[in-house]
Amino acid sequence: MTQKINLSQKEENKFFEDILRGMDKQQESMIKKADSIIENVTEFEENIHKQFAVYSAKYIREVKCK
Repeated sequence: MTQKINLSQKEENKFFEDILRGMDKQQESMIKKADSIIENVTEFEENIHKQFAVYSAKYIREVKCK
């Protein structure tokens, strides 16, 4: 069962401030996770480019040697 809680204006304001503060912290955490994912994807992309360069060079050497 739910009961209606009577809060003073000051208590009500603090209640909503606490909720917003919690939301801000959650948002910060999500932004940090997104930044980490972006960094990982960027690193992955750089590695793919490096591997492509290495394989391309090997392929070119093999073709020239034939």
